[in-house]
Amino acid sequence: MDELEDTVGKLSLNAKEWRPGLGFSSNSETSRQVSAGSMTSAGSSGRWNVVVGEEDRSNSQSSWGDSSQAIDVNGTHYFSTALQSQQQQQQQQQTTVPNQNPHRHRLPRSTLRTSLSLPLEEYHYYRELSLQSQTEMNPDDNRHRAVPPSFCRAFCLEPDAAVSSSHTIRSSFGYPTILFRVTSTSDGNLYALRRIDSAMKCVNHAICQSVMQQWLSNPVGLDKNQPGGGIAGAFDHPGVVRFYKCFLSQRAVFFLHHYHAGAVTLKERFFSNKDSRSGIPLPESFIWSCLTQLVSAILAVHSSDLAVRTLQLNHILCTREGCFGASASSSLYSIPKVRLRINCIGIVDVLEFETRKTLEELQGEDMRALGCLLLSMTTGTEVSVSDVYRNNSLQQQIMILNQYLGFVRQNYSRDLHSLIETLLNPNVAPPPIRAIAANMAVRVFEEMDGVHSAVDGMHDALMGLYESGRALRLMLKLAFVNERPEFGIDQRWSESGDCYILKLFRDFVFHQADGAGRPAMDLGHVISSLNKLDAADEENIVLTSRDGKNVLVVSYADVAFCLEKAYQELCSNAVPHPVVQ
Repeated sequence: MDELEDTVGKLSLNAKEWRPGLGFSSNSETSRQVSAGSMTSAGSSGRWNVVVGEEDRSNSQSSWGDSSQAIDVNGTHYFSTALQSQQQQQQQQQTTVPNQNPHRHRLPRSTLRTSLSLPLEEYHYYRELSLQSQTEMNPDDNRHRAVPPSFCRAFCLEPDAAVSSSHTIRSSFGYPTILFRVTSTSDGNLYALRRIDSAMKCVNHAICQSVMQQWLSNPVGLDKNQPGGGIAGAFDHPGVVRFYKCFLSQRAVFFLHHYHAGAVTLKERFFSNKDSRSGIPLPESFIWSCLTQLVSAILAVHSSDLAVRTLQLNHILCTREGCFGASASSSLYSIPKVRLRINCIGIVDVLEFETRKTLEELQGEDMRALGCLLLSMTTGTEVSVSDVYRNNSLQQQIMILNQYLGFVRQNYSRDLHSLIETLLNPNVAPPPIRAIAANMAVRVFEEMDGVHSAVDGMHDALMGLYESGRALRLMLKLAFVNERPEFGIDQRWSESGDCYILKLFRDFVFHQADGAGRPAMDLGHVISSLNKLDAADEENIVLTSRDGKNVLVVSYADVAFCLEKAYQELCSNAVPHPVVQ
């Protein structure tokens, strides 16, 4: 390090000094003091600034004579005498960045995968979700007419309905229905819009308002003083797809729910065989995880004096959670962890508003439906409440249940078998959801461990995105400031002004080359340099012009000061954005 300082000190007695905000000093007296005196103090302060120009080279040719020699160190030219020893030249080639202590704060080299991006699998997953959120139907598709004018960019989410333009496909609600992903023209957010036809005889505006009042005025864990009226105080739970609105339009009933990109139903995920209602029995640990999520959601709904009424395989959305491999593993017992959400809440309340059932009866039906869900997941066969209890005598109900429960008893634990039997026993009423939640307290800890692991993974991914945002902000500032044509005549933006260092720093970061002139694509160098620039590090670096005639030794703090000053000056002179009416 001392040899390098001595070498730079011999460059020129008339070298010009660059200082932040002051430009290049033209006083020869000051230049001599910098070259001769400032180098001595650099050993203690760790900061030294030197510029070698064309004039200095020509003036110093007489003293160097024909023995002048240029040494190239990683693309940076150092001018020295031929009398230097070979050992000093090797030390200079090993010293890329002048530093008072090269071993102080030595950081590992960063990589693009670990510092500035999501893991590759997560990147592809979220990219796929983004593509799904932006897909639209053809402009000449007749189904655009089925969407109210207050929504745009519609896309049909039902593959069966995508084939037919006439809404004749009956859903589990008993009416022709079609589901769209739409964009609201009022707020620009994505929503899931379900249209139900042929239901105007049993639905009117008063019914819609009554059901909306039930679901949109139950602030579960929310602040009642939030602005926004009923929507801000709506029922909201992580295990329930949020219900926003129900309205009448185009002689049809519309239900607006939250849109979850990439979500599929449990029926599509595990009972995807269209020719039959059979699937595969699921592992017990996975069933307990799903049951914990469903019980949490049902408990929140029942605690608000409401009923779910849509606990079916085709009305429970399933999305991935945490980092795992492919969506479908080759091994049965390698099924990844999923996130469940109960969908379509409020729809049955509107369509069957005239049904004279008490809240206790409706919540009891939810518990029966929960038992049928567990029976379907354990046996691999889709079982609904109507299959067991509707139009069947008590003996027939017991006979049907014994066939399924025998398989559960042989392949699953006693706790799971007893739970399903308790929920589906036709001789007694099912227990309330609070009793089920109390008996499952031990299983909740396992679910919490999985949730915490997923949160840790998302935290690491967000850290990568944060680092990416910092680097993007710096690169945008450099792109805005560097080589602006409208400021070419201005001395502050010219080749000899303060901003000249930003152009050299841009070349130092992105335009590195090896000894043969081939591009050096070192992402670690780019990331490390941008991080030090953002932190305004005091570490010194050597910047050189493309022709090798000018060499600057500055710190990252000097570059950061110049960048911020130039950017703020550019913003103050910028043309304001036109206001869009």
